[in-house]
Order: sequence, then structure tokens, then C-alpha cells
Amino acid sequence: MEKVDLWLRLKLTKGLGDRTLAKLYRFFGDAERIVSANFDELKSLIGEKKANALVKGEYDREIFSRLLDTIERHSLKVMTIEDDTYPEHFRTLQDPPALLFLKGNLRELPLFGIVGTRKPTPYTLSFIEDLVKLGLSKGYGIVSGGAPGVDSKSHESAIENGGYTVCVLGYGILKARGSVFKRIEDAGGALLTEFLPHEPGSRHTFPRRNRLIAALSEFLVIPEAGKGSGSMITAGYAFEQGKRVYVHIGIGRSPNWEGCYQLLREGKATLIKDGFDLFGHSGGEGKNDLIDFLKVPRSLEDIRDFLKLSEGETLALLTKMEIEGKVKRMGAFYLS
Repeated sequence: MEKVDLWLRLKLTKGLGDRTLAKLYRFFGDAERIVSANFDELKSLIGEKKANALVKGEYDREIFSRLLDTIERHSLKVMTIEDDTYPEHFRTLQDPPALLFLKGNLRELPLFGIVGTRKPTPYTLSFIEDLVKLGLSKGYGIVSGGAPGVDSKSHESAIENGGYTVCVLGYGILKARGSVFKRIEDAGGALLTEFLPHEPGSRHTFPRRNRLIAALSEFLVIPEAGKGSGSMITAGYAFEQGKRVYVHIGIGRSPNWEGCYQLLREGKATLIKDGFDLFGHSGGEGKNDLIDFLKVPRSLEDIRDFLKLSEGETLALLTKMEIEGKVKRMGAFYLS
């Protein structure tokens, strides 16, 4: 049998979850050795009941056959945990997926994750756009989950600025319908999932895929999340995996950011004012950089710190740019 066939058979075997399959893989090294192992070896590793199921081949052959047909008919890319192309970040998980289904291409590129509410404020949408643009300029790609709101905006901002993005799905790859998924694929990005092609999303699958978003991320940013937001689960996984978690708070009194406050209170996240807190800047790089910076309303103090100029120098520059029509003043704030 082919490698994909063997791992698919193992995945369908009664009682064998990802942790058990990972344990077997780490001991035997490949699927062929697992399926040909003797009962006593298997029993000592995974217990009598699971060993029996494996040795007796207790998997649904009809489903197995249909899945192979689906993979071929839709030309789906399938990766196994044995493959060189399998993401290294997943191998360190306690429960790495034995199989991954892919549309598009996984690239050797550092990624950072952005997740958050499905109903972001206009302020947050603008924040995401600036953050993504800056991250792309520093050589990063974006990973998120494809949901409406923060996730979709993150993917779309990456695409619109010529960057790379990965969407980790909480359901089967053939269930990914909608313009954002087509745009990701058309732009050279990737749709990735551990779930079988036609598997629907559920209250179990979405939280589960969040560990993969965290694993692919060098660090995670949550620009807006209310109490009980699913992004809190992703943040929890990232924290457990030793990844840095950052939150931004746009409108302090709004409950829309209660989840961000919670992560700060629990010591699981660091507060950032903007993307420059993550990536830095070389102050005074010119008017174009300032115009980008002022896409979000900024105070004089913020602008002074960004430019690394005196208050008088900053005011003089802003006045000149106001006259040129490049920035406008809104009360105590400036906006390009």
C-alpha cells in the first residue's frame, strides 16, 4: 500500500486518535512498520484493545475506499507525518496530525498569527491592515483561521499587499467555500486542514485546529477579542507552546477587548501599541513612512516618539504636511 493509504487506514482504525498515532510513529518510524508490528509490541505501547483493533484491521473499508476516490477526483494534496514537507512545527506537538490535506502551497517562510473577533470595529480593521503591511515588509507571512472578521481581514490584507498567507481550516478542505478561500489559493497561499475532506466544522473541530495556528506562528497577535472568544483558545495553545502572545486594546472601555484584558491579567500576553512595538522602526525614515503610520489616528506624542524628533520639530513637519494636504488634524490627533 502507498504511504498515504496506510496512514489513512490507521487514522480510520477504531480507537486510534492523534496521540496514539504519534506514539506509534515515534516508536516505529513509519506506517509500514506500524501496520506490520506484532500484537505484543503494540499491546505494550497502546494497550490491548487498541492493539487488537490495529492487528485485526478494524477500520471502515467503505469509507476508506470513498476517501481515496475523493482524494484522486479532487486532486487533493495529502501530507503524512513521515513526509519531508510535513511542517516541523507540528512534530513537536503531543498530538500532531498524522495526515494533512492541502490546497495551494506551503512555503518556507516565517509566519505570525492574527486571530480575533468575528465582528471587529473599523478601528481594528485599520489596525490589522497596518500590522500586516508592516509584517510583510519584514519578510513574514500571515497565518489565521479564515473566519469572518479579524481572520478574513488578515488574509485579505496579506493578499492585497502581495504577501503570503496560510489558512488553517476547522473542517474538511472541500467544505471551504467562499471568496476568501479562493483568493488565498489564487494568490499562491495555502489552505490546510487535518480533517477529512468532507468533514463539517463543529464545536470540537474549531478549537482543535487552533493548536495548529499557534504551532505555525512564530508569535500570535490578537487585535480585538471579547470575553469567551475562540481566539482565547488559540492564545492558550500559543502560551503552552512557548510562543509570544501580543494583544492590542483599541477602545479601553469597550467589552470588545475584554478577552485581551483577560490575557494581560493572566500574564499570558504583552500589550502592544502598534506593529512598530513588534518589528521596530528606524525613526525619521521620511514622510511616506509617517503617512503609513498616520493611517490610524495618532497623538502628537505618538508621532514624536515614532520620528524620534523634538516636539517642535514634529509640529513643524506636521504643519508642513497639513498645508500640503497629506495629513489632517482631528482634535488632538493626526490622520493621513
